[in-house]
Amino acid sequence: MKNLVTSLILFFFIPVCGQKSVHDSLKVYYQDSLMISKNFKSGNISDHLTVKVINPCNSEKERFDGAVTIISATVKNKKYSDSMVYNYPYAQSGLINLKANNISNYTIDKHQAVLVPFTYCGNWDNDRKVSYMIFYNHKKYLHHIKYYCGEDEKCKINDNLNVTLKDLPSKLRLKVIKDLETKYNKSNDFY
Repeated sequence: MKNLVTSLILFFFIPVCGQKSVHDSLKVYYQDSLMISKNFKSGNISDHLTVKVINPCNSEKERFDGAVTIISATVKNKKYSDSMVYNYPYAQSGLINLKANNISNYTIDKHQAVLVPFTYCGNWDNDRKVSYMIFYNHKKYLHHIKYYCGEDEKCKINDNLNVTLKDLPSKLRLKVIKDLETKYNKSNDFY
C-alpha cells in the first residue's frame, strides 16, 4: 500500500514540477535527515508545517556535498493539506542548508502564506542562490533566486525579481522580496 501511495504521489507530482524521482540506487546514500515542525495560526485556523531535508549540510561532519539531497514540505490544517518535494539535481556540488528561523508565515488577503527558504553549501564562490518553497491560497511555488557576494562579504540580488517571481500574486511577491532583502545580505547568511 505504501508503494502504491508513493507511486501515485510521484505520478501526479513529476509532470507538474518537472522533477525526476530519486532512483532507488541513490537511496543507499541517505546518511541523515533534518526535520523541522512549526505551527502557525491565522484567525481560527491553525496550520502545521513539516519540513524534512534528506542529507542536509552538516558542518560538524564536514559534509557539504553528496550523491543526493532532497527537501520536502507539508502544510496541513483541518480543511486542507498540500506538500512539495524538491530533489536538488546538483548535490555533488552542494547540499541543501535549511535554517528554521528563516521560515516565515504571513496573512495576505485572509489567506495564510508559508515561506520556506533554503540555501546551498558546497562551492564557495561568489555566486549564491536562495530557493523558496511557498504555499499560498491552495497553490504552491518553487523559486530560485541568484545572488552575488563580493569580496567585502556583502551580497546583492543578481536576478530580475519581476521576471523570476512573476507568477506570484503582487502582495505575496512584495513579502518574498522583503524576505530576500532582509535575510540574505551577507555571505554568512547563506551558511
